[in-house]
Amino acid sequence: MSERDVVFTPFMLRVRETLTGASDECVTLHYETSRPTNIAVAVDEWFSLRVRAEHVIAEANAMLNPGADRIQLEDEFGTGQLAFVLRLRKRSCRVLVHEDPAAHLARVEVQDSTRHGAIKPADQTFLEDLAVSLLSPHPAGFVVDQLG
Repeated sequence: MSERDVVFTPFMLRVRETLTGASDECVTLHYETSRPTNIAVAVDEWFSLRVRAEHVIAEANAMLNPGADRIQLEDEFGTGQLAFVLRLRKRSCRVLVHEDPAAHLARVEVQDSTRHGAIKPADQTFLEDLAVSLLSPHPAGFVVDQLG
C-alpha cells in the first residue's frame, strides 16, 4: 500500500483492483423479496438508496482514468415514478418505488425484477457491488436472499 492509498476508502481500493485486474472477483448482487409497505416507508428506503448511490458513484468514478467512461446516475423525471438509473455504456440498473395508490402501499423494486418476482437490494452494500459489477468485465451473478 502506498502513502497515497491512505486517502482512498476500502471501496475505492476495491474499484482500483477491479480496473487493474488485480482482483478477479465475480460480483454477486444480493436481493431480497420486496413486499408492500407504507408509501412513506418505501419512499424513505428509496431515498436512502438514492443518496448512497450518489456517494458510491462519486468514489467509483474518482478511480477511473481521465478518458474512461463514467458511471452515470440518472434521476428519472416525467414518468410519474420515483426512480433512478445507474448506467455504464449498455449496462444499467433501475431502482424505483412501485406504488399501489388504491391500497396506499408501495415497495422499492429493481427493474427487470418481473422475471424473478418483486425484488429489491438486500442492503446498502448492493450499490457498491453494483458499481463494481458495472466496471468489471465479468457479468454479475445474483442471489435472492430469503430475508425480507
